[in-house]
Amino acid sequence: MILSASEALHAASALLGGLPHLRFVHEQVTIEDAAVRFLGRLARRGERQVLAVCPTQAVGDQFTAAFPNLPAVVRAFAVDDGRRLTDAERDGGRTAFDIPTGEAAVCLVGGWWPYKDIGVIDAALPLLKEPLHLVVTGIPLDEAVLARWRDLPNIRLHTVPGPVSESVLRLVYAAADVALVTRRPGVGKESGLVMDAARLGVPPVVSDHDPGLTARLSGQPWALTFTASAPDALAEALYSVIRQPPERPGPEAPHLLGMWSAAGQADFLTRTFASLRTKESRC
Repeated sequence: MILSASEALHAASALLGGLPHLRFVHEQVTIEDAAVRFLGRLARRGERQVLAVCPTQAVGDQFTAAFPNLPAVVRAFAVDDGRRLTDAERDGGRTAFDIPTGEAAVCLVGGWWPYKDIGVIDAALPLLKEPLHLVVTGIPLDEAVLARWRDLPNIRLHTVPGPVSESVLRLVYAAADVALVTRRPGVGKESGLVMDAARLGVPPVVSDHDPGLTARLSGQPWALTFTASAPDALAEALYSVIRQPPERPGPEAPHLLGMWSAAGQADFLTRTFASLRTKESRC
């Protein structure tokens, strides 16, 4: 059994379910059984039947601090399907959004949740003195913010109401020279947007919110990082894209970020679960 999305109630779930299981922990937010600590202590023996899989080292460190007796491993959640964008898709994306060849384009994908730093984008875009196409898709979005961006003299805004199909999402990425990912400092959860960009072959422009991710991207010619929550730094990164977009990530980029194929992920989960059952090494 592989449970996902919950970052708490590990031991209680194992005890009530009666089965050993792996549990993907996307982020560490709450402390298990905070309101019912007595019941939590009763369920402690269930920890022997659980192994947590954390997608980043930051989440792993937070998880271990909260649950020091519960075994955990670090493994990226996203998988690489090998379906990189084709030249035909890139041409189609530019045509779909009427973005001329040679004009810089950035895509901003995904809903505007609290851990995403939309404010730094809102502050950086007015600083630009050269034209930039911005393709936005996701749900929820803030229409008041979009209206401000639409009125900026150097921003050509293209919006795609969400949710969207996989084919439309690929079209959005295909239209862009880079994918913009901004998060608040200290957010350590896995960025599916960065993973998607690497998987599809789109250079990411990423805030340095997670030191582990920043270290992996450092020195890569296909990635740009900027200081989190710093509008001037983001504006300078966008100027770099306007002047000369980064080269596209090669097929090795997903593995650099810790991604595996679906078969590789399945093999890892199978071996890890077997070690949980036999109490062998979980490496």
